[in-house]
Amino acid sequence: MFNGNLLTTPQPQSADCNLSIANHLPVKAGMKTPGACGFLYGSVSRFQFSVGGAISVLQFSLPIGLSANICGMKLGLRLVISMLFSALSVRAQSKPLVFNNVDVFDGYHILRGRTVTVEDGMIRSVTAAGVRPPDSAVVIDGAGRTLLPGLIDAHVHIGREESLEQAAALGVTTVLDMWGDPTTLIPLKKEIERGEHPNAADFRTAGTGATVPRGHPTQMAGPEFPTLGAGDNVQAFVDARFAEGSDYLKIIYDHFLPTLSAEQLHALVLAVHKRNKLVVAHEGTQSEGLEEMRAGVDGIEHIFDDTPISREFLDTAVVSHAVFTPTLSIIQAVGGKPTGSVLATDPRFEPYILGWAFQILTTKLPESLTKKHHYENAQAAVRALHNAGITILAGTDSPNPDTSYGVSLHQELLLLTECGLSNEEALRAATSSPAREFGLVDRGRIETGRRADLLLVKGDPSKDIRATRDIVGVWKMGIAIHREEVAKRAAESRKNRQN
Repeated sequence: MFNGNLLTTPQPQSADCNLSIANHLPVKAGMKTPGACGFLYGSVSRFQFSVGGAISVLQFSLPIGLSANICGMKLGLRLVISMLFSALSVRAQSKPLVFNNVDVFDGYHILRGRTVTVEDGMIRSVTAAGVRPPDSAVVIDGAGRTLLPGLIDAHVHIGREESLEQAAALGVTTVLDMWGDPTTLIPLKKEIERGEHPNAADFRTAGTGATVPRGHPTQMAGPEFPTLGAGDNVQAFVDARFAEGSDYLKIIYDHFLPTLSAEQLHALVLAVHKRNKLVVAHEGTQSEGLEEMRAGVDGIEHIFDDTPISREFLDTAVVSHAVFTPTLSIIQAVGGKPTGSVLATDPRFEPYILGWAFQILTTKLPESLTKKHHYENAQAAVRALHNAGITILAGTDSPNPDTSYGVSLHQELLLLTECGLSNEEALRAATSSPAREFGLVDRGRIETGRRADLLLVKGDPSKDIRATRDIVGVWKMGIAIHREEVAKRAAESRKNRQN
């Protein structure tokens, strides 16, 4: 499967954008290639891919403050729900909002001809069309349109609010961060909760994950973070992560560098579950995924492409009730089937893409990497898991090369349908399913009492999944995302890159 490491070096904040493919560097003989992992800190200068005994380095720069770990996760626990409905935003909805005569994807199925009323940031009613709205309401004509819950990207890596604004402008109102610097992300999360960034998507974060000394991603530049040594107290380590503000724990169990022992893997899962939290982890290969499921993790992030899926893997997934986020967007790119350049020039996406994000989205991975991968194995694995009744979530691993916030989730929906999910099942994978698996009980559905995180599109995505790209408007807690403001900021970002 995809193996990538982001190497970072401090650089002055600059509009310069230099992209180069460095010469291959030898990897220690016998070293197993890493799983889809990397680390973004500050101004990124080198994107290192290690595959089949060689390292390819992509070189570019990112804005200071972006911090993320491009690694897999393990997904959602069917936990006892501990999160209650979120508090109302500081930016309050002033008038009732009514979507009249609109088709509704409620998180599970399409409902035809409905009137949806939103008040005080919440969905107050979903009724048959024809009900007269209040005289004070703002009425939006839904004829020929579909209203969906705001989309949820189950695997991204974020830094500053600008990446969350890009996501929200493209219909993604919640993202799940899969490793990042808690000193940056926790304050940002609190700012968003206070309404300080009204155009930004909401998020949850794994914060600092669990790895060993000299294990991945300790080889990356960036702020130091705690690791779990052989003799360390596992419960104390886990408790410290949640005390920092992590919403779930991410485990790095990948043997291309020193990694956790099987005993530590099991102990971490038990320690997290003792606190009634989710434990997520990275799958580098099919064999590692098997070990992780046997340890009791709540889900698997990324889908392997090293070997065809085995009966043992499939049976274990069924028994363990693991949830999978295959991140096909990056797996497809690493398999030599890039789509980023086409997506980047799509007029429905391009105005909202930040300058540095545009560069990453249009980065083509070297053949020395792509020829080592087998996307057909990944597709077949997702198809088999889906046919076996395994829950599939939509995640993108943005901002890896050939991916970007918001943009790639629309592509992920298409890729899931190519693996056998129906259009409605793919839409569930980006709405009700991640909300359910991560305990986000206030969103992911369109029904009375839920958060009014909404996406209105032209057409019917239950018939044409690409219709999610034809965005009419996006709302977070009943307040419109000012997409024109996001587009203005993106245009300035691209202009600065060109100067």
